[in-house]
Amino acid sequence: AIATVALRVMHPQQYWAGLQAFASLGDKAGSKELLKMSETLQYWATVFNILTVICNRETLNHRDHSLIPKCFDILTSMGNYLNARMSMPSLQLEFRYNPGCMIAFLGRIKRHGVHAVEGDQIAWACYMRDAVHIYAGIPSCGWARLDGKK
Repeated sequence: AIATVALRVMHPQQYWAGLQAFASLGDKAGSKELLKMSETLQYWATVFNILTVICNRETLNHRDHSLIPKCFDILTSMGNYLNARMSMPSLQLEFRYNPGCMIAFLGRIKRHGVHAVEGDQIAWACYMRDAVHIYAGIPSCGWARLDGKK
């Protein structure tokens, strides 16, 4: 839920596109009598259509090619560990990625990775796949803007 609230502030177009996609998916599930999908949508508590849980794992530098280029991915880290680092080599940046940290970025465009740590680390990766928006019939969104204009 925190990632959804953060997205509402950082990229309102992406937030609303996510809400509209879920409303459309709910309509499709009802009209096609997809009971399991209807039930699942009732409990899905975020505007992101994909949630990946990563536990105690180093992730090599990569891009996420199935994601929407203009949409933020939000990664939230938790656990009992220290000195974690997330790298974005094309930007020559490395971030502290300790418990409680939340990082938003364009995962399809920017290569990123997380180095191995000692201890127990869990990361929640929230993002949006274009295929879900296409199926829902909802355009994903435009680029995030600092000036608040569409």
